[in-house]
Amino acid sequence: METSIKVVEGVHWVGARHPDLKVFDDLFPTRNGTTYNSYLIQGTEKTALIDTVKERFSDEFFNKVSEHIDPSKVDIVVVNHTEPDHSGAVAHIIEKNPDVQIYCSKAGENFLKQLLNKPFNAVNVNDGDEIDLGGKTLRFVIAPYLHWPDTIFTYLVEEEILFPCDAFGAHYCPEKLFDDEINEFYSDFHFYFDCLVRPFKDKVRDALKKCEGLPIKMVCPSHGPIRRSTGNFAIESYARWCAEPINDGRPKALMAVLSSHGNTRDMANVIATELKDQGVDVDMFALSDMRDDDYRDALEHADVLLIGTPTIQRDAPPHVWHALSLVSSVTPKSKLGAVFGSYGWSGEAVKMVEQRMTGLKYKLVAEGISFRFTPTKENMDVCRSFAEQVAGAVLTEE
Repeated sequence: METSIKVVEGVHWVGARHPDLKVFDDLFPTRNGTTYNSYLIQGTEKTALIDTVKERFSDEFFNKVSEHIDPSKVDIVVVNHTEPDHSGAVAHIIEKNPDVQIYCSKAGENFLKQLLNKPFNAVNVNDGDEIDLGGKTLRFVIAPYLHWPDTIFTYLVEEEILFPCDAFGAHYCPEKLFDDEINEFYSDFHFYFDCLVRPFKDKVRDALKKCEGLPIKMVCPSHGPIRRSTGNFAIESYARWCAEPINDGRPKALMAVLSSHGNTRDMANVIATELKDQGVDVDMFALSDMRDDDYRDALEHADVLLIGTPTIQRDAPPHVWHALSLVSSVTPKSKLGAVFGSYGWSGEAVKMVEQRMTGLKYKLVAEGISFRFTPTKENMDVCRSFAEQVAGAVLTEE
């Protein structure tokens, strides 16, 4: 059975490995499994746990803790984030020690109440709050939406170690624990960021500002290897990936188009030409062969999103719905939008897409237009008027 692993004096990894995990939360593929990292910190006066593990791994978790202290004697559990893969053993700790203090954000307390459905001794923390364990000081940083509203970072002052929960982590389960003992895992690190953190780039920037000036020797995330030698690289990578878009002066329209028979594409070309004439650059994507990452990058830089869709079998095609599903995986620069398209014997798609965009909190800046079969000259004139409306709304926002 695996034992705990020393991180530094008085700090031990007491987490669990899950090497055969193939899909995390039934959502994200994990080619190399994952870990559930928990850290035991022992001062001269108090003992704290930073996060726990997924509930099914509770027994091995407590076995590791027991190498250093009776689990019922743990004074504090810091819940950086309440998702069950981190808080799964909290209920068992409370059973062993009903007086244990649960340090968390206010949102974390609210979530834990609904996860545990039992009373517990909660201590809400704010930015800069500290607790002295006796020679080891924990300082807290409120970091909401990385990647839940409840998230906090914990910083061990004397050892200069950052415990950021899901931030800077990776679904990667190597045989060794430390980054300087294993092969490079950059692709898993970047994929993890894309899946969990990318929608909250502005929140990453806020959290990084709060951490400015903190000397950080090591980053101990809640998934994947401990960054003993590359902690600053992980932080710098997040800073680079989350940097604010550079404004080059001209507004941009992102036009995502699917055109089964060329009619919607012909409309798109007329609309794009008019937008450019009005002073709006156009980034056009053919949804049938786009790369998701390129499209998401464009969403983060676009001042307006235009969807061009045909109606197929009384619906918008799957490619269109997929493009809309990616909106929630980023922080779009703007929530202005409009929809156009063509159809054959029925024409529901434009209205359906408008409804979805409204549900995604987009403001529709022009009434959707849809024409049957091949657009006429008069139809194309309507397309130009549509583009003028869109351009007017974008330029007004500027």
